Amino acid sequence: MVSSGGNIHHFEGCGGANKPIYAPEPLDVGKILRADVVSDSQTISVTTVATVDPAPGLTSYVQSLQRRSNAEFHVLISQMNGHDYPSHSVHVFHVGKSRIKLSRGWINKTRESYSTSMQLCGVRGGGNAASKSLFWQARKGISFVLTFEYERDKNAAIIIARKYALDSHVVLAGPDE
Repeated sequence: MVSSGGNIHHFEGCGGANKPIYAPEPLDVGKILRADVVSDSQTISVTTVATVDPAPGLTSYVQSLQRRSNAEFHVLISQMNGHDYPSHSVHVFHVGKSRIKLSRGWINKTRESYSTSMQLCGVRGGGNAASKSLFWQARKGISFVLTFEYERDKNAAIIIARKYALDSHVVLAGPDE
C-alpha cells in the first residue's frame, strides 16, 4: 500500500498479499495500492491510478448495523485451521460490542472476546471468492476463512469488528500487519 502525504510516499506491506488476486478491504480506502510483480527474476511495480474509493452505501449500511446490539451475517466456512472445510452449511457470524461468535443454529463453533491474539482481515488470493471472504483468527490455534454472500457484508463485518475492538482498546489486524 502507498500512503501519500504531500510529496512523501510511505510504503506499507499487505501481510499475506502474495497471490495473483487481491481484493481491497476497508483499510485500503484512501490509499494508492502498489503491487510488485516478480517474473523471471525481474520486478515490475504497478500502482492504482487514484486512491481506493469507499464502496457506495457502505458507510450508511455500517451505521444502520451499529444501531443494533450485534450485527449478524450469514457465512460459509471455507477453511478451518488452514484446512478446507467440507460442510457447506450456513453459519451465523455475530459481531458484538465485546465479542465475536460463530454459530450454526444453537451450536457455537467459537465465541471469543476481542483480544490482541485475534486477527481479522480480508482474504488475500482465493480466486473469485476473495472479495467476499475474510480470515478470522479467533485465538491462537483457531482460525477460519469465512465466505459471505455479499462483499458489502464482509466489509461491514470487518469495519464493525475493528471499531468494537478499538472501543475495547484492542487493535485487530491481519497476519503480518
